[in-house]
Amino acid sequence: DTTLNGGYQYVHNGGTASGTVVNSDGWQIVKNGGVAGNTTVNQKGRLQVDAGGTATNVTLKQGGALVTSTAATVTGINRLGAFSVVEGKADNVVLENGGRLDVLTGHTATNTRVDDGGTLDVRNGGTATTVSMGNGGVLLADSGAAVSGTRSDGKAFSIGGGQADALMLEKGSSFTLNAGDTATDTTVNGGLFTARGGTLAGTTTLNNGAILTLSGKTVNNDTLTIREGDALLQGGSLTGNGSVEKSGSGTLTVSNTTLTQKAVNLNEGTLTLNDSTVTTDVIAQRGTALKLTGSTVLNGAIDPTNVTLASGATWNIPDNATVQSVVDDLSHAGQIHFTSTRTGKFVPATLKVKNLNGQNGTISLRVRPDMAQNNADRLVIDGGRATGKTILNLVNAGNSASGLATSGKGIQVVEAINGATTEEGAFVQGNKLQAGAFNYSLNRDSDESWYLRSENAYRAEVPLYASMLTQAMDYDRILAGSRSHQTGVSGENNSVRLSIQGGHLGHDNNGGIARGATPESSGSYGFVRLEGDLLRTEVAGMSVTAGVYGAAGHSSVDVKDDDGSRAGTVRDDAGSLGGYLNLIHNASGLWADIVAQGTRHSMKASSDNNDFRARGWGWLGSLETGLPFSITDNLMLEPQLQYTWQGLSLDDGQDNAGYVKFGHGSAQHVRAGFRLGSHNDMNFGKGTSSRDTLRGSAKHSVRELPVNWWVQPSVIRTFSSRGDMSMGTAAAGSNMTFSPSQNGTSLDLQAGLEARVRENITLGVQAGYVHSVSGSSAEGYNGQATLNVTF
Repeated sequence: DTTLNGGYQYVHNGGTASGTVVNSDGWQIVKNGGVAGNTTVNQKGRLQVDAGGTATNVTLKQGGALVTSTAATVTGINRLGAFSVVEGKADNVVLENGGRLDVLTGHTATNTRVDDGGTLDVRNGGTATTVSMGNGGVLLADSGAAVSGTRSDGKAFSIGGGQADALMLEKGSSFTLNAGDTATDTTVNGGLFTARGGTLAGTTTLNNGAILTLSGKTVNNDTLTIREGDALLQGGSLTGNGSVEKSGSGTLTVSNTTLTQKAVNLNEGTLTLNDSTVTTDVIAQRGTALKLTGSTVLNGAIDPTNVTLASGATWNIPDNATVQSVVDDLSHAGQIHFTSTRTGKFVPATLKVKNLNGQNGTISLRVRPDMAQNNADRLVIDGGRATGKTILNLVNAGNSASGLATSGKGIQVVEAINGATTEEGAFVQGNKLQAGAFNYSLNRDSDESWYLRSENAYRAEVPLYASMLTQAMDYDRILAGSRSHQTGVSGENNSVRLSIQGGHLGHDNNGGIARGATPESSGSYGFVRLEGDLLRTEVAGMSVTAGVYGAAGHSSVDVKDDDGSRAGTVRDDAGSLGGYLNLIHNASGLWADIVAQGTRHSMKASSDNNDFRARGWGWLGSLETGLPFSITDNLMLEPQLQYTWQGLSLDDGQDNAGYVKFGHGSAQHVRAGFRLGSHNDMNFGKGTSSRDTLRGSAKHSVRELPVNWWVQPSVIRTFSSRGDMSMGTAAAGSNMTFSPSQNGTSLDLQAGLEARVRENITLGVQAGYVHSVSGSSAEGYNGQATLNVTF
């Protein structure tokens, strides 16, 4: 006979309670093994009977709450009459004001009334029939349960056999659709609908704070609609041939979801896509708003609404969209791409915007310069303004960029119509568009529209690639010219020589590629050369020496454009083999030196936009002669004349703007000069050793070493140089050929010193400088060290 006015009464295992009256805010809790009899529960009072607990002869007044499960035993009367929960079966239970009935797996409930504040939880495998849901009643179930009854609006609903029909989930309600099951005509008014796969059929409605949570792949082939208030669609994937309908003034947020539907119809309010991938057209009404936030990717057209693209969000506009994309106000900090889904014919797409507020967002446009009309995707500003800053990235449409110079105003990519205006800096070009020999740049015209035009100057790769022929041929000529017929050691023995040379090479600015000159360049080179005599003999009063050499080297040259800006860098790895034949007339000293050389070149030209590689072969033949005259006993003057003919073939290739082809390169050179130097006896005198047997090879002091010096001024004339480089695309008329000339005159000064440090060893060093005085001949400086060993 206890009365609870806001307190708690616990009836534990083995305990009993009788005649308890539970008033407002009071709570009687009957635990497993506890027994309560004749309990009266008044308005706002609560009776809780746990599994295994027993409460009999209960009087549950209107507004009182019963909290139990089908694992308990409860009998009594409520406002509907007698009720019971016995042996897993519940009948005629009223749930309201915080009341709850859990129907466990394998158990049943019949004639259950769920009113405001009441909760019916039917577990997977549980059954509840003849359920009456009132306003504010809460239903918790999944598609593995069996539930049937009427909704608060009087319509019948059911769950069973993997099929849910006409469910209405009020605030606090929750339904889980399992994989492979179907939910038809579900209405979620503030409740939670969880789909772990399965299919949404009929009309699925989300209202007033409703949440649809997807896990895995869920199919919607009908309509998902939002009519009132806000709603959230989150997680998982929603696919199928259905549509999403947004009405009402609230906001539908799609978050972390992959959404693929036939269409999204934005009739009223706001649609926010957050960190989602959405593939569909958004068909909107004016006055609505679409927001792309986070890392959202939208694939489809938009027509028409106010759009906000946050940084990190992407909108891909396909060329096969069913409608043209039209936007009222576009606030753009993300990325917009015009994308191609078709094969064959180029079909441009259009984005029409009334007002564009650029916030460093980008728009990628496809361009076909070879077409007279419909040759580019287009942004249209219709009657409004383009302000802020929007970056336009211009993309070749496949391999179709023409490489042709534009005519007239150029290719229109931004069109201002119906009095629209564009600020001076509203658009900037984000990337270089190149085709054939041209760069194409973005320009604003007096009509407020923006056009793509070919620049007067060729793109940087033109002088860069043209210089590859010159660089490789310069290297070959320097390598062949670095050896001398002077061995430094007299006698009949063969010798081996190891030389290391490095230096600078380049060409002055003589008008650039546009005037047919070799592009301005400056760089360095280095190589290691090993040569050896194979034959040394006397024939008919002549000394004959023949041998071979091999070399490995590298050159790296920075090339400038015609305007003096950097075009790029060419690097060349080269391996060479050569042979020589030296003839000396013993009586007069007249000599001739014949050289034949072949070089394999592996070249890489790098610019800001391309990395282009080419391989090829260079060949060279040289005939050099001289006649020494003695001025004094130790001083010699030797007039010299040399003729060199060389050629080069490089493989054709392709960069991102078209093909690159090389014609066969060749050049001829004549060098005339003289050599002035000492010709002391290079034999050792007495050394510092006191042992006669060692005097020929013992260590000497520096002043005792036999030394010769020489200087060699020359004039070098380059003539008959050839070497074409062509660039273009598949479009007719795009091919352009450039033939940079190497013809010109240079002054060359070389000087050297050689010393015999052992009976069979000579060391030599030399340095030189070449200066171009006319034309496009090469210039530079060099240094070399040579070790000569006779055996």
